[in-house]
Amino acid sequence: MQSVIEINRPVESVYGFLLDLERSIVSTDPTVLSVVKKTEGPLGAGTVFVIRQPMMGKVREQTTRITAVEPNRRIDFEAAFGPVRPRLSLTFEPSAGGTRVTIRGDSRPVGPLKLVAFLMDRIGQRNWDRRLGLMKTTLEAHDDS
Repeated sequence: MQSVIEINRPVESVYGFLLDLERSIVSTDPTVLSVVKKTEGPLGAGTVFVIRQPMMGKVREQTTRITAVEPNRRIDFEAAFGPVRPRLSLTFEPSAGGTRVTIRGDSRPVGPLKLVAFLMDRIGQRNWDRRLGLMKTTLEAHDDS
């Protein structure tokens, strides 16, 4: 899956916002009930978050772990929720309008859903298109400089 968006904000601002899942997810996704950082210390490789949101009539928890960072350039992470174990990479590039954000990854379904990984990737891409659009709206509405 791949999704790309241009955000009219400096790279440092966009990177910092997207690295902090407690701030970025809750403020941009009304379906999320909570995001809690479970590890001590600064945000970076090894940071673990637990995300709670309703899914199929129940409140479910998703664990997300940041696996690597290059400040203001890249954030890699992996998650576990339901039947998928996605690995994703967010990259940040300066552009004429601010920052180009690209997310690439694989849904990596487990069990019988392995047979329809392509479908899970399409669902993931649609979800990331929506999320990045909401993040763009939020970031461009607030001037933190």
